[in-house]
Amino acid sequence: MSFKNFFEQSIRGWLPAEPKIPKTKFKKLPTPVVGFLVASLAVALFSSVVLLMNPLTPLSVPSIAKSTPNSSYVELKGVLQQNNSFIMVLTDGSHISSKNLSLTYWITEKSGNECTIKIALECDKFTKEATIDGSIVDGNLVVDSTRSVFLINPNVTKNQYIMLTETQDWQLTANVQSTAGHPSIALEPYGVTAVMVSSHLTRTQEGWPLSVILGYDPDTGMLVYSGYSLNDVLLKKLGIVLLLGGSLELSSYSDNLNLEFFNWDIFWARVNMTTIWFFVQLVLVVATAVITVALFISRKIREKRQATQDNVKLLQS
Repeated sequence: MSFKNFFEQSIRGWLPAEPKIPKTKFKKLPTPVVGFLVASLAVALFSSVVLLMNPLTPLSVPSIAKSTPNSSYVELKGVLQQNNSFIMVLTDGSHISSKNLSLTYWITEKSGNECTIKIALECDKFTKEATIDGSIVDGNLVVDSTRSVFLINPNVTKNQYIMLTETQDWQLTANVQSTAGHPSIALEPYGVTAVMVSSHLTRTQEGWPLSVILGYDPDTGMLVYSGYSLNDVLLKKLGIVLLLGGSLELSSYSDNLNLEFFNWDIFWARVNMTTIWFFVQLVLVVATAVITVALFISRKIREKRQATQDNVKLLQS
């Protein structure tokens, strides 16, 4: 026996064996990493199958009416929540309730700042229309020296306070909540891009509680959505002091309005898939970390046990 062999046998068991490492990272991947990649691929394929089996509703915008020269048209349909009813307070103090409601208005620009407004409201027990002369001043509709909420200057910024309407002894201010909101339209599940303004905890000139949330076309400033309640000089021309009980949502518009629509189904589908994917990735990362630590501890235990057995054998020899 050579001195080299005798020395190797003497120290065997005292020094840990050199681990066998693959020559390249691509020849042998750690098991947890492989499991992570396989699980990620499986989740991605499952998500694709779910989306294919449940196609999203195709976009179908509200009906579009052909516009006349210098005229814009919007039709708003009443939408109720649960078993509510629309309530209209008339100028004579009486009340009318209705399950159905439709409000349509046209604004036709004339020479200078002058314009003509035609407004019509139809419900179960009340139908009336009126044609009114007005003017457009700095982008705002003015009737009888009073601003109307049906047309405003859309050049506003978020969190800005604007004057919606005012009289000699009363005014209604509102806060710009968003310059690109997406209030619902009468055709589910869509919304229309709009400048959103709101005013709460106030009262009408007659003393009625008033809480409004309004949506306007970002290009023209025409009203395309109304929520909660509505009080305006144009409604008073129809004999209505206050309209409340539901929302007025876009159902038709003239072709000269370049409205943009938003699909809420697509939005929530993306949100849900992003949320699910985030939690799946989190679970996979945690599982990979736990498995890696467990394998490391298991390897150390085996190495320690093997070293102990080698020491016992060495002592016995």
